[in-house]
Amino acid sequence: MIKIIFFDIDGTLRDFTQKGISPDTYKAIELARQAGIRCFVATGRHLLEIREERLLGDLTFDGYVLLNGNYCMDSSFCALYQNPIPISQVRKALELERELGFALLFMERDAMYISRITPMVEKLQADIGTALPPVEPRMERGLIHPIYQMVPYGDDEILARVASSLPLCDSTRWHAGGAFDITAKGGDKRLGIRKVLEHYGFAKEECAAIGDGYNDIPMLRYAGVGIAMGNGSDEVKAAADYVTAPIDRNGLLHGVEYLLTL
Repeated sequence: MIKIIFFDIDGTLRDFTQKGISPDTYKAIELARQAGIRCFVATGRHLLEIREERLLGDLTFDGYVLLNGNYCMDSSFCALYQNPIPISQVRKALELERELGFALLFMERDAMYISRITPMVEKLQADIGTALPPVEPRMERGLIHPIYQMVPYGDDEILARVASSLPLCDSTRWHAGGAFDITAKGGDKRLGIRKVLEHYGFAKEECAAIGDGYNDIPMLRYAGVGIAMGNGSDEVKAAADYVTAPIDRNGLLHGVEYLLTL
């Protein structure tokens, strides 16, 4: 029996092409709650984005797996798990940013900021319907405050150079190109979900995960039941136990209804 569900945000709870949360998304969460199921968010996003951009509308959740599983919080926004990037890797990323001139985004616990705004940053932020992050003239603050996720923006050559230069980190795509998420090695949504399950005493078989992006693949494979949205890529769908309809055809609601039949 499913007792807890982890929901991706973009392309799952929220449609990239629309503003706000659809009525069917509200209905899906309400159905899960009525069945006594705990509902958690599992996203690469920062809490600041979720709050300032009102990405989740008036939805409330029992907890949050943020920054691709590297910062997890309960419903009161108290930390359940933290997995910062090794300081040596943050320092190396800063060296590469100065050498190659790409835009670099840092995400701390309570702040997120970028070294510069480039056309690539403007395009990708517009693609996901999110405001531009603030520019920080002293990125060295990342050597003092723990960094849980970094995002380099650049062409394939720059991104490959960055990824190969950070052996203690993993990189995860959230977009077709132009950027990726960098986290501590082994840190992904699967790890964050495992830490949440351990905290609350749930078995892996009692959890479900619903998502559509490349960074959702680890959690879909790990969960007792992994559901891919119909708008996900073939690679994402192949990692799931069940494929629901696309988000613009009430896919999330259908996915939750499917879980309730198990």
